[in-house]
Amino acid sequence: MSTRPEGAQPDIESAVEQALASLTPPGLITGCRLIRAGDEQYLLPAEGASIATRERRARAATGAGRRIAHELLRRSGCADVTVLRGALGSPIWPAGIVGSIAHDEKLAVAAVAGADTVRSVGIDIEPVLPLPPDLRPIVITPQDRLGDLDPGIGGRILFAAKEAVYKASFPLDGRVLGFEDIAVDFESGDAVTSFGRRLTVRFTTSPRILALAYTA
Repeated sequence: MSTRPEGAQPDIESAVEQALASLTPPGLITGCRLIRAGDEQYLLPAEGASIATRERRARAATGAGRRIAHELLRRSGCADVTVLRGALGSPIWPAGIVGSIAHDEKLAVAAVAGADTVRSVGIDIEPVLPLPPDLRPIVITPQDRLGDLDPGIGGRILFAAKEAVYKASFPLDGRVLGFEDIAVDFESGDAVTSFGRRLTVRFTTSPRILALAYTA
């Protein structure tokens, strides 16, 4: 699902959409949008009021993500597509819906599902760049299993995966997690939190690092 503005670059949107589709289980729908100036207009009044920042680029990125979410919610049959920002920053979805939103500097992505098919979901998007060396000891812990991934790019994938896991686990457990609280095993495709929550993790590295975490 693309919400492509006039003059946008369709190739990258289409590529990201295809990559997302390769990660998603049945019942989960996803979308992508290039962020552009003016995308803050897609924030509904209540959404805009719930988001404290007034920095234009940040609001444009948030607006792009909300626009995708609105379209996905409409496709899911929701009458109210408002997605407020919670006290700790996570989106508040309509009753019976689970979802997640993320963005990097250029692209916004979102995932939505009915709570009867997926209990929770988290999504993240990152550039295809190695994780800075000073962050590796923080993100990569002894319990993580990178398989044959290079520690540089593997560290960035792990960063995205742990962000996605946190987004998926928080609505279920209400616990703030650090990187050390999440163990990811890329060989098995599983992640487990320090509180015992187990989730499925999937990722791709082209054209962006995209990570999806969910529990059925």
